Amino acid sequence: MRLEYTIELLEEYENVNFYSIRLAGEELTEVEAFFEKFPIGSEYDEEIDVIISWIDKIAERGALERYFRPEGRYGDGVGVIPIDIGNKVRLYCLRLSDKILVFGNGGVKDAARWEESEELAPYVKLLIDTSRFISSRIKDGTIVLVDKEIVGNLNFTRYEEE
Repeated sequence: MRLEYTIELLEEYENVNFYSIRLAGEELTEVEAFFEKFPIGSEYDEEIDVIISWIDKIAERGALERYFRPEGRYGDGVGVIPIDIGNKVRLYCLRLSDKILVFGNGGVKDAARWEESEELAPYVKLLIDTSRFISSRIKDGTIVLVDKEIVGNLNFTRYEEE
């Protein structure tokens, strides 16, 4: 299966820019789709509030490595918000630097590890692949990280097994 997507700027702050993945043909970015799953009044209100407070802290101080728990493979920058123990809701992201954060999607943790979750695994795998694609494009010069911006070709195509 062919999956096309882009990375779009969401919000700009003094110390960090937030980006998100938008799948081709989708109205919402992945982070917007994440928040749509948890309307106000859902059983996860408190956990969503924790995630929002972490996002606010990151917006204020930057995407510092200590604000994320690594979730992908070593060195790929894929992490999860929140790092708090006990939360079941996970929002996955790709930290490219202290000044650039790309949000993916997430959901309720329903397995011991993300690899074992039918809901969460696709979100983490998409971010792992995106990290690989960006690294490759940085090496060949078609993407450059300039301060808080990702400059270059931010359109991606990924082939998934059926």
